[in-house]
Amino acid sequence: MLITEIFHSIQGEGTLMGLPMLFIRTNRCNLRCKWCDSTYTFSGGTDITIDELMRTVEASSEKWICLTGGEPLLQRESPELVNRITGSGRSVLLETSGSLPIDPYVHSKSITIDMDVKTPSSGEEKNLHRQNLKLLRKNDYLKFVIADMIDYEYARRFISENEFSCEVVFQPAWGTEMRWIADSVLNDRLDVRILPQLHKLIWGEIRGV
Repeated sequence: MLITEIFHSIQGEGTLMGLPMLFIRTNRCNLRCKWCDSTYTFSGGTDITIDELMRTVEASSEKWICLTGGEPLLQRESPELVNRITGSGRSVLLETSGSLPIDPYVHSKSITIDMDVKTPSSGEEKNLHRQNLKLLRKNDYLKFVIADMIDYEYARRFISENEFSCEVVFQPAWGTEMRWIADSVLNDRLDVRILPQLHKLIWGEIRGV
């Protein structure tokens, strides 16, 4: 399995924000979002076996393991790794772009899926695997990164025109002011959560946190 880095931090995004987690960041991504903060995952990486990764997991104190990227679903070993982690009694947060099928990961309540719906500012809004929407559960969540009003209107229309069972998070793109997003959500009476990237507020835009 191609891995970029493994580190201990707190979850900085989404509905599990603030929880300590062990992060396993995989290499490679099939998208090229314009505001991507993990372009260093596009190449390189270290090939680490599932057994080696599990030894790291079992030696950690965290109850939650976050599998992120890049795009973790590109790694053919990801289903096995997730199953072994949950089988060991830990919970998994799986962060994905939403462009690939999530079918292998919705069988266990110990797996929470953080799935993006890419907005126009990413340049990748046409790459959503829409069949994923009907598979999302109450413990999962959809995340929209909002950089401008075009993104906001896109997200607002999306949640009004599509059916799904999970929570929705509006995350301001790094450097985007939150207040106008909050004002817009209140004015439009949207049932969403507005959450920043907490890890960047704490440590700045650096790797390994």
